[in-house]
Amino acid sequence: MDDKVRERGAWIARNVLPHEPAIRAWLKRSNLYNLESDDIVQEMYARIVSLESCDNVRNPKQYAFQVAHSVIVDHMRRARVVSIFSVGNVEELGVAAPEANPEQKATFCDEINQVVRALADLPARTREILMLRRVAGLSQRETATQLAISEKTVEKHMARGVLMLMTEFGRGGKIASRPSKDAADIRLRGVDGGNASK
Repeated sequence: MDDKVRERGAWIARNVLPHEPAIRAWLKRSNLYNLESDDIVQEMYARIVSLESCDNVRNPKQYAFQVAHSVIVDHMRRARVVSIFSVGNVEELGVAAPEANPEQKATFCDEINQVVRALADLPARTREILMLRRVAGLSQRETATQLAISEKTVEKHMARGVLMLMTEFGRGGKIASRPSKDAADIRLRGVDGGNASK
């Protein structure tokens, strides 16, 4: 066994292993989307072992929780298990940091609900393309093939969707003050050549 692996094993034993019961308890309360908690914990350890260095990990407990959460999110993305519109209660996603206080959790849930509402307000085709590209991770070509449209149309809808979301949230990700409808329409016409309803 080389020194690096031995050193990493010792770091994990000191800094992560003591928190495994808390991680397992959190997983037991969470929706794991057909994953087993043992598999999540094993993958969490594998990811930590594969790090180049643990020198930048300031809070090992929080980091271990984040890695376990990432395992679940990656599984959801690969399996495309959850549509953002099919989740009735965002708290079921279990995505708030385990150590977040109630106010932080409420703020996070409120922000997710704002995103859901903003996506629901997009034209259906634009929303569908945005979800395929950004949530499902399809390429422009794959999206075009799946929807039987041209790549140019995919590109146009992506630009329209991003512009509409930026109008809603601004560049910082928070709800922006709403511009007049005329100003938004002028910007949308600039993106798609005047046809915002395709």
